[in-house]
Amino acid sequence: MSLQVNVNDILTQLYQNKSVVEFLFANRDSITVNELLSRDDISAEQYQKLKSLELVSEYESIVSLNDAVTAMFEDFMEIGEVTPGFINDYINELKRYIRFYQEVHEHRFLRSIKKYLKRTNIALSREIIKLQKNVDDTYKNEANYRIKIQKLEDYRQKRDTIIEFIHKTEDIIFEARQLFAFTNDPELYGIVSSLKIGLIENLDFLIEIQTDITDYINKIQFQIDIYLKAQQLKEIKDHGLLHYQTNFKEVVNAISPIKFNAIKGPRTKVAVEFLFTDAGHILCKKVADKYKLSRLSFRGIAGKLPTNFKDQLIDRQIKLDVEKLVERFLHQTKHNLFEYLIEYKFPKDLGEVSFEDRLSIFVEIAMEYQNQLDFKYRLNYFDYQDKNNNKKRLGYTLILPIEKKQKIKV
Repeated sequence: MSLQVNVNDILTQLYQNKSVVEFLFANRDSITVNELLSRDDISAEQYQKLKSLELVSEYESIVSLNDAVTAMFEDFMEIGEVTPGFINDYINELKRYIRFYQEVHEHRFLRSIKKYLKRTNIALSREIIKLQKNVDDTYKNEANYRIKIQKLEDYRQKRDTIIEFIHKTEDIIFEARQLFAFTNDPELYGIVSSLKIGLIENLDFLIEIQTDITDYINKIQFQIDIYLKAQQLKEIKDHGLLHYQTNFKEVVNAISPIKFNAIKGPRTKVAVEFLFTDAGHILCKKVADKYKLSRLSFRGIAGKLPTNFKDQLIDRQIKLDVEKLVERFLHQTKHNLFEYLIEYKFPKDLGEVSFEDRLSIFVEIAMEYQNQLDFKYRLNYFDYQDKNNNKKRLGYTLILPIEKKQKIKV
Protein backbone atom coordinates (compact mmCIF):
# COMPACT_ATOMS: atom_id res chain seq x y z
CA MET A 1 0.00 0.00 0.00
CA SER A 2 1.14 3.57 -0.60
CA LEU A 3 0.52 4.50 3.08
CA GLN A 4 1.18 2.76 6.37
CA VAL A 5 -2.32 2.12 7.70
CA ASN A 6 -3.98 0.01 10.32
CA VAL A 7 -7.36 -1.64 10.72
CA ASN A 8 -8.81 1.45 12.40
CA ASP A 9 -7.97 3.65 9.36
CA ILE A 10 -9.63 1.23 6.97
CA LEU A 11 -12.77 0.80 9.10
CA THR A 12 -13.02 4.59 9.61
CA GLN A 13 -12.87 5.31 5.88
CA LEU A 14 -15.35 2.56 5.04
CA TYR A 15 -17.80 3.86 7.65
CA GLN A 16 -17.43 7.55 6.71
CA ASN A 17 -17.96 6.73 3.04
CA LYS A 18 -20.46 3.89 3.47
CA SER A 19 -22.95 5.36 0.98
CA VAL A 20 -20.19 5.63 -1.65
CA VAL A 21 -19.02 2.06 -0.95
CA GLU A 22 -22.61 0.81 -1.27
CA PHE A 23 -23.00 2.72 -4.55
CA LEU A 24 -19.78 1.29 -6.02
CA PHE A 25 -20.63 -2.24 -4.90
CA ALA A 26 -24.08 -2.06 -6.50
CA ASN A 27 -22.72 -0.64 -9.77
CA ARG A 28 -19.47 -2.53 -10.23
CA ASP A 29 -17.30 -1.75 -13.28
CA SER A 30 -19.69 0.90 -14.61
CA ILE A 31 -19.03 4.11 -12.61
CA THR A 32 -16.72 6.79 -13.98
CA VAL A 33 -14.69 9.26 -11.91
CA ASN A 34 -16.89 12.17 -12.99
CA GLU A 35 -20.07 10.31 -12.04
CA LEU A 36 -18.66 9.52 -8.62
CA LEU A 37 -17.41 13.04 -7.88
CA SER A 38 -20.72 14.51 -8.97
CA ARG A 39 -22.34 12.98 -5.90
CA ASP A 40 -22.91 15.15 -2.84
CA ASP A 41 -21.58 12.61 -0.33
CA ILE A 42 -17.95 12.54 -1.55
CA SER A 43 -15.37 15.21 -2.31
CA ALA A 44 -12.17 15.08 -4.36
CA GLU A 45 -10.14 14.99 -1.13
CA GLN A 46 -12.11 12.02 0.23
CA TYR A 47 -11.75 10.24 -3.10
CA GLN A 48 -7.97 10.68 -3.02
CA LYS A 49 -7.93 9.36 0.55
CA LEU A 50 -9.77 6.20 -0.54
CA LYS A 51 -7.32 5.79 -3.43
CA SER A 52 -4.30 6.23 -1.15
CA LEU A 53 -5.61 3.46 1.10
CA GLU A 54 -6.26 1.36 -2.05
CA LEU A 55 -9.89 0.87 -1.01
CA VAL A 56 -10.83 1.96 -4.54
CA SER A 57 -8.94 1.77 -7.81
CA GLU A 58 -9.16 3.70 -11.07
CA TYR A 59 -8.54 2.33 -14.56
CA GLU A 60 -9.40 4.23 -17.76
CA SER A 61 -11.65 6.60 -15.76
CA ILE A 62 -13.65 3.65 -14.32
CA VAL A 63 -13.74 3.47 -10.49
CA SER A 64 -14.13 0.14 -8.70
CA LEU A 65 -13.85 -1.15 -5.16
CA ASN A 66 -10.80 -3.10 -4.05
CA ASP A 67 -11.20 -6.75 -5.02
CA ALA A 68 -10.64 -7.86 -1.41
CA VAL A 69 -13.44 -5.57 -0.17
CA THR A 70 -15.80 -6.79 -2.91
CA ALA A 71 -14.96 -10.44 -2.16
CA MET A 72 -15.60 -9.88 1.56
CA PHE A 73 -19.07 -8.46 0.88
CA GLU A 74 -19.89 -11.24 -1.59
CA ASP A 75 -18.82 -13.95 0.87
CA PHE A 76 -20.97 -12.54 3.66
CA MET A 77 -23.94 -12.03 1.34
CA GLU A 78 -23.33 -15.40 -0.40
CA ILE A 79 -23.40 -13.87 -3.87
CA GLY A 80 -20.86 -13.57 -6.67
CA GLU A 81 -19.36 -16.17 -8.96
CA VAL A 82 -19.13 -19.80 -7.86
CA THR A 83 -15.57 -20.69 -6.86
CA PRO A 84 -15.43 -24.40 -5.96
CA GLY A 85 -11.62 -24.26 -5.89
CA PHE A 86 -11.80 -23.10 -2.26
CA ILE A 87 -13.50 -26.37 -1.31
CA ASN A 88 -10.70 -28.37 -2.93
CA ASP A 89 -8.12 -26.36 -0.97
CA TYR A 90 -9.91 -27.10 2.31
CA ILE A 91 -10.13 -30.81 1.45
CA ASN A 92 -6.39 -30.97 0.71
CA GLU A 93 -5.59 -29.19 3.98
CA LEU A 94 -7.90 -31.58 5.86
CA LYS A 95 -6.11 -34.61 4.37
CA ARG A 96 -2.74 -33.07 5.22
CA TYR A 97 -3.56 -32.50 8.89
CA ILE A 98 -5.10 -35.96 9.21
CA ARG A 99 -1.76 -37.40 8.04
CA PHE A 100 0.06 -35.24 10.59
CA TYR A 101 -2.24 -36.39 13.38
CA GLN A 102 -1.73 -40.03 12.40
CA GLU A 103 2.03 -39.56 12.74
CA VAL A 104 1.98 -37.56 15.98
CA HIS A 105 -1.19 -37.53 18.07
CA GLU A 106 -0.94 -33.91 19.14
CA HIS A 107 -3.86 -31.64 19.96
CA ARG A 108 -2.69 -28.83 17.65
CA PHE A 109 -3.26 -31.05 14.59
CA LEU A 110 -6.66 -32.09 15.93
CA ARG A 111 -7.67 -28.42 16.18
CA SER A 112 -6.73 -27.93 12.51
CA ILE A 113 -8.77 -31.01 11.53
CA LYS A 114 -11.83 -29.55 13.26
CA LYS A 115 -11.25 -26.17 11.61
CA TYR A 116 -11.09 -27.54 8.07
CA LEU A 117 -14.05 -29.87 8.64
CA LYS A 118 -16.11 -26.80 9.60
CA ARG A 119 -14.76 -24.75 6.69
CA THR A 120 -15.55 -27.52 4.22
CA ASN A 121 -19.14 -27.75 5.47
CA ILE A 122 -19.63 -23.96 5.33
CA ALA A 123 -17.95 -23.61 1.92
CA LEU A 124 -20.09 -26.35 0.36
CA SER A 125 -23.34 -24.76 1.54
CA ARG A 126 -22.20 -21.27 0.49
CA GLU A 127 -21.12 -22.36 -3.01
CA ILE A 128 -24.40 -24.21 -3.57
CA ILE A 129 -26.41 -21.11 -2.56
CA LYS A 130 -24.32 -18.97 -4.91
CA LEU A 131 -24.75 -21.54 -7.69
CA GLN A 132 -28.55 -21.48 -7.33
CA LYS A 133 -28.62 -17.65 -7.37
CA ASN A 134 -26.33 -17.45 -10.40
CA VAL A 135 -28.42 -19.98 -12.34
CA ASP A 136 -31.63 -18.03 -11.64
CA ASP A 137 -30.05 -14.63 -12.36
CA THR A 138 -28.52 -15.85 -15.63
CA TYR A 139 -31.85 -17.15 -16.90
CA LYS A 140 -33.75 -14.00 -15.89
CA ASN A 141 -31.25 -11.22 -16.72
CA GLU A 142 -28.86 -12.38 -19.47
CA ALA A 143 -30.09 -10.91 -22.79
CA ASN A 144 -27.95 -12.89 -25.26
CA TYR A 145 -29.33 -16.40 -25.78
CA ARG A 146 -26.03 -18.01 -26.74
CA ILE A 147 -24.19 -16.51 -23.77
CA LYS A 148 -27.07 -17.55 -21.52
CA ILE A 149 -26.84 -21.19 -22.63
CA GLN A 150 -23.04 -21.17 -22.32
CA LYS A 151 -23.24 -19.80 -18.77
CA LEU A 152 -25.78 -22.44 -17.77
CA GLU A 153 -23.54 -25.16 -19.22
CA ASP A 154 -20.63 -23.75 -17.19
CA TYR A 155 -22.75 -23.85 -14.04
CA ARG A 156 -23.64 -27.45 -14.84
CA GLN A 157 -19.91 -28.29 -14.85
CA LYS A 158 -19.39 -26.43 -11.57
CA ARG A 159 -22.29 -28.37 -10.12
CA ASP A 160 -20.61 -31.65 -11.14
CA THR A 161 -17.34 -30.41 -9.60
CA ILE A 162 -19.05 -29.71 -6.28
CA ILE A 163 -20.56 -33.23 -6.32
CA GLU A 164 -17.05 -34.67 -6.80
CA PHE A 165 -15.84 -32.68 -3.78
CA ILE A 166 -18.76 -33.99 -1.71
CA HIS A 167 -17.82 -37.59 -2.59
CA LYS A 168 -14.16 -36.83 -1.75
CA THR A 169 -15.23 -35.50 1.65
CA GLU A 170 -17.35 -38.59 2.28
CA ASP A 171 -14.37 -40.83 1.44
CA ILE A 172 -12.09 -38.91 3.80
CA ILE A 173 -14.57 -39.21 6.67
CA PHE A 174 -15.04 -42.93 5.98
CA GLU A 175 -11.29 -43.63 5.84
CA ALA A 176 -10.60 -41.64 9.02
CA ARG A 177 -13.57 -42.95 11.01
CA GLN A 178 -11.40 -45.15 13.27
CA LEU A 179 -8.99 -42.28 13.86
CA PHE A 180 -11.88 -39.98 14.82
CA ALA A 181 -13.26 -42.66 17.15
CA PHE A 182 -9.82 -43.08 18.74
CA THR A 183 -9.67 -39.37 19.69
CA ASN A 184 -12.81 -39.77 21.86
CA ASP A 185 -13.51 -36.06 21.31
CA PRO A 186 -17.22 -35.10 21.66
CA GLU A 187 -16.72 -31.84 19.75
CA LEU A 188 -15.12 -33.66 16.81
CA TYR A 189 -17.95 -36.20 16.82
CA GLY A 190 -20.50 -33.38 16.63
CA ILE A 191 -18.64 -31.66 13.79
CA VAL A 192 -18.42 -34.88 11.78
CA SER A 193 -22.11 -35.67 12.37
CA SER A 194 -23.12 -32.17 11.25
CA LEU A 195 -20.92 -32.49 8.15
CA LYS A 196 -22.49 -35.83 7.21
CA ILE A 197 -25.99 -34.38 7.44
CA GLY A 198 -24.87 -31.34 5.44
CA LEU A 199 -23.41 -33.52 2.66
CA ILE A 200 -26.69 -35.42 2.28
CA GLU A 201 -28.74 -32.19 2.17
CA ASN A 202 -26.34 -30.56 -0.28
CA LEU A 203 -26.59 -33.51 -2.67
CA ASP A 204 -30.36 -33.09 -2.59
CA PHE A 205 -30.02 -29.37 -3.40
CA LEU A 206 -27.63 -30.09 -6.28
CA ILE A 207 -30.14 -32.50 -7.83
CA GLU A 208 -32.75 -29.72 -7.75
CA ILE A 209 -30.25 -27.30 -9.34
CA GLN A 210 -29.55 -29.80 -12.11
CA THR A 211 -33.29 -30.04 -12.80
CA ASP A 212 -33.55 -26.23 -12.98
CA ILE A 213 -30.56 -25.94 -15.33
CA THR A 214 -31.98 -28.56 -17.70
CA ASP A 215 -35.41 -26.92 -17.61
CA TYR A 216 -33.94 -23.46 -18.31
CA ILE A 217 -31.82 -24.72 -21.23
CA ASN A 218 -34.83 -26.45 -22.80
CA LYS A 219 -36.92 -23.29 -22.46
CA ILE A 220 -34.16 -21.16 -23.98
CA GLN A 221 -33.78 -23.57 -26.89
CA PHE A 222 -37.54 -23.47 -27.43
CA GLN A 223 -37.44 -19.64 -27.46
CA ILE A 224 -34.53 -19.67 -29.93
CA ASP A 225 -36.47 -21.97 -32.27
CA ILE A 226 -39.49 -19.65 -32.13
CA TYR A 227 -37.25 -16.63 -32.78
CA LEU A 228 -35.62 -18.29 -35.82
CA LYS A 229 -39.00 -19.27 -37.23
CA ALA A 230 -40.26 -15.72 -36.72
CA GLN A 231 -37.20 -14.41 -38.59
CA GLN A 232 -37.83 -16.77 -41.49
CA LEU A 233 -41.48 -15.76 -41.53
CA LYS A 234 -40.55 -12.06 -41.59
CA GLU A 235 -38.12 -12.64 -44.44
CA ILE A 236 -40.84 -14.39 -46.49
CA LYS A 237 -43.26 -11.56 -45.68
CA ASP A 238 -40.75 -8.87 -46.72
CA HIS A 239 -40.34 -10.56 -50.10
CA GLY A 240 -44.12 -10.64 -50.59
CA LEU A 241 -44.15 -14.42 -50.88
CA LEU A 242 -46.36 -14.91 -47.83
CA HIS A 243 -49.29 -12.95 -49.23
CA TYR A 244 -49.12 -13.73 -52.93
CA GLN A 245 -47.83 -17.34 -53.09
CA THR A 246 -49.42 -18.95 -50.02
CA ASN A 247 -52.85 -19.22 -48.40
CA PHE A 248 -51.43 -17.81 -45.13
CA LYS A 249 -54.19 -15.22 -44.71
CA GLU A 250 -56.99 -17.79 -45.06
CA VAL A 251 -55.31 -20.17 -42.61
CA VAL A 252 -54.84 -17.43 -39.99
CA ASN A 253 -58.43 -16.28 -40.30
CA ALA A 254 -59.65 -19.83 -39.74
CA ILE A 255 -57.68 -20.21 -36.47
CA SER A 256 -59.38 -19.49 -33.14
CA PRO A 257 -56.55 -18.11 -30.96
CA ILE A 258 -58.51 -18.43 -27.69
CA LYS A 259 -57.88 -22.16 -27.34
CA PHE A 260 -54.13 -21.59 -27.48
CA ASN A 261 -54.05 -19.26 -24.46
CA ALA A 262 -53.43 -22.10 -21.99
CA ILE A 263 -50.52 -23.61 -23.93
CA LYS A 264 -47.26 -23.40 -22.02
CA GLY A 265 -43.66 -23.96 -23.01
CA PRO A 266 -42.04 -27.38 -22.65
CA ARG A 267 -41.15 -28.63 -19.19
CA THR A 268 -38.76 -31.38 -18.29
CA LYS A 269 -40.34 -32.03 -14.89
CA VAL A 270 -42.38 -35.22 -14.76
CA ALA A 271 -46.06 -34.98 -13.81
CA VAL A 272 -46.86 -36.21 -10.29
CA GLU A 273 -49.69 -38.40 -11.61
CA PHE A 274 -47.22 -40.25 -13.84
CA LEU A 275 -45.03 -41.15 -10.85
CA PHE A 276 -47.90 -43.20 -9.35
CA THR A 277 -48.06 -45.46 -12.42
CA ASP A 278 -45.98 -48.61 -12.98
CA ALA A 279 -43.84 -46.84 -15.58
CA GLY A 280 -43.33 -43.94 -13.16
CA HIS A 281 -42.23 -46.33 -10.43
CA ILE A 282 -39.61 -47.83 -12.75
CA LEU A 283 -38.39 -44.33 -13.62
CA CYS A 284 -38.10 -43.40 -9.92
CA LYS A 285 -36.03 -46.51 -9.25
CA LYS A 286 -33.65 -45.63 -12.08
CA VAL A 287 -33.20 -42.09 -10.76
CA ALA A 288 -32.70 -43.39 -7.21
CA ASP A 289 -30.02 -45.84 -8.38
CA LYS A 290 -28.24 -43.09 -10.32
CA TYR A 291 -28.18 -40.49 -7.55
CA LYS A 292 -28.21 -42.89 -4.56
CA LEU A 293 -31.39 -41.32 -3.26
CA SER A 294 -31.85 -44.05 -0.68
CA ARG A 295 -29.37 -42.07 1.41
CA LEU A 296 -31.64 -39.03 1.26
CA SER A 297 -34.55 -40.65 3.09
CA PHE A 298 -36.18 -38.62 5.81
CA ARG A 299 -34.48 -38.93 9.16
CA GLY A 300 -36.87 -38.27 12.00
CA ILE A 301 -35.67 -36.99 15.35
CA ALA A 302 -36.00 -39.57 18.09
CA GLY A 303 -37.87 -38.58 21.21
CA LYS A 304 -36.20 -38.27 24.60
CA LEU A 305 -35.47 -41.48 26.45
CA PRO A 306 -36.96 -41.64 29.93
CA THR A 307 -34.32 -41.13 32.58
CA ASN A 308 -35.39 -44.28 34.42
CA PHE A 309 -35.62 -46.65 31.46
CA LYS A 310 -33.10 -49.01 33.10
CA ASP A 311 -35.17 -49.05 36.29
CA GLN A 312 -38.22 -49.95 34.23
CA LEU A 313 -36.43 -53.07 33.05
CA ILE A 314 -35.77 -54.08 36.65
CA ASP A 315 -39.39 -53.42 37.59
CA ARG A 316 -40.48 -55.82 34.87
CA GLN A 317 -38.00 -58.38 36.27
CA ILE A 318 -35.99 -58.46 33.05
CA LYS A 319 -32.63 -59.35 34.52
CA LEU A 320 -30.11 -60.78 32.10
CA ASP A 321 -26.37 -60.74 31.53
CA VAL A 322 -26.07 -58.00 28.88
CA GLU A 323 -22.33 -58.56 28.53
CA LYS A 324 -22.81 -62.18 27.50
CA LEU A 325 -25.62 -61.15 25.16
CA VAL A 326 -23.33 -58.66 23.42
CA GLU A 327 -20.56 -61.28 23.25
CA ARG A 328 -22.89 -63.72 21.48
CA PHE A 329 -23.96 -60.99 19.07
CA LEU A 330 -20.34 -60.15 18.19
CA HIS A 331 -19.63 -63.78 17.30
CA GLN A 332 -22.43 -64.01 14.74
CA THR A 333 -22.62 -62.52 11.24
CA LYS A 334 -26.20 -63.18 10.21
CA HIS A 335 -28.16 -60.30 11.80
CA ASN A 336 -27.67 -56.69 12.76
CA LEU A 337 -28.17 -55.76 16.43
CA PHE A 338 -31.86 -54.84 16.14
CA GLU A 339 -32.81 -58.00 14.23
CA TYR A 340 -30.74 -60.09 16.63
CA LEU A 341 -32.58 -58.75 19.67
CA ILE A 342 -36.01 -59.04 18.02
CA GLU A 343 -35.43 -62.74 17.21
CA TYR A 344 -33.42 -63.61 20.32
CA LYS A 345 -34.95 -66.30 22.53
CA PHE A 346 -34.60 -65.14 26.12
CA PRO A 347 -34.56 -67.65 29.00
CA LYS A 348 -37.98 -68.88 30.11
CA ASP A 349 -37.49 -67.68 33.68
CA LEU A 350 -37.53 -64.10 32.43
CA GLY A 351 -41.07 -64.48 31.24
CA GLU A 352 -42.39 -62.77 28.13
CA VAL A 353 -40.08 -60.06 26.82
CA SER A 354 -42.16 -57.42 25.04
CA PHE A 355 -41.19 -55.42 21.98
CA GLU A 356 -40.67 -52.30 24.13
CA ASP A 357 -38.30 -54.23 26.42
CA ARG A 358 -36.24 -55.46 23.47
CA LEU A 359 -36.09 -51.91 22.10
CA SER A 360 -34.83 -50.62 25.48
CA ILE A 361 -32.12 -53.28 25.52
CA PHE A 362 -31.14 -52.24 21.99
CA VAL A 363 -30.68 -48.62 23.11
CA GLU A 364 -28.76 -49.68 26.23
CA ILE A 365 -26.31 -51.82 24.25
CA ALA A 366 -25.83 -49.11 21.60
CA MET A 367 -24.95 -46.57 24.32
CA GLU A 368 -22.70 -48.69 26.55
CA TYR A 369 -20.88 -50.82 23.94
CA GLN A 370 -20.43 -48.27 21.13
CA ASN A 371 -16.67 -48.91 20.90
CA GLN A 372 -17.27 -52.59 20.11
CA LEU A 373 -19.95 -51.95 17.49
CA ASP A 374 -19.86 -50.72 13.92
CA PHE A 375 -22.43 -47.92 13.39
CA LYS A 376 -23.38 -47.67 9.71
CA TYR A 377 -25.18 -44.29 10.13
CA ARG A 378 -28.10 -45.27 7.94
CA LEU A 379 -31.62 -46.34 8.79
CA ASN A 380 -33.39 -49.65 8.40
CA TYR A 381 -37.13 -49.96 9.02
CA PHE A 382 -39.21 -52.45 11.00
CA ASP A 383 -42.98 -52.81 10.62
CA TYR A 384 -44.99 -53.89 13.65
CA GLN A 385 -48.41 -53.59 15.32
CA ASP A 386 -48.91 -51.80 18.62
CA LYS A 387 -51.21 -52.88 21.41
CA ASN A 388 -54.21 -51.39 19.58
CA ASN A 389 -53.34 -53.36 16.40
CA ASN A 390 -52.35 -50.19 14.57
CA LYS A 391 -49.69 -50.67 11.93
CA LYS A 392 -46.52 -48.69 12.63
CA ARG A 393 -43.03 -48.40 11.20
CA LEU A 394 -39.90 -47.91 13.31
CA GLY A 395 -36.61 -46.60 11.90
CA TYR A 396 -33.45 -47.83 13.62
CA THR A 397 -29.73 -47.34 13.12
CA LEU A 398 -27.96 -50.21 11.39
CA ILE A 399 -25.40 -51.65 13.84
CA LEU A 400 -23.11 -54.58 12.98
CA PRO A 401 -20.36 -56.43 14.85
CA ILE A 402 -17.10 -54.59 14.29
CA GLU A 403 -15.30 -57.89 13.56
CA LYS A 404 -17.51 -58.36 10.48
CA LYS A 405 -16.15 -55.19 8.91
CA GLN A 406 -12.57 -56.24 9.58
CA LYS A 407 -13.13 -59.57 7.85
CA ILE A 408 -14.48 -57.82 4.76
CA LYS A 409 -11.54 -55.43 4.77
CA VAL A 410 -9.07 -58.31 4.79
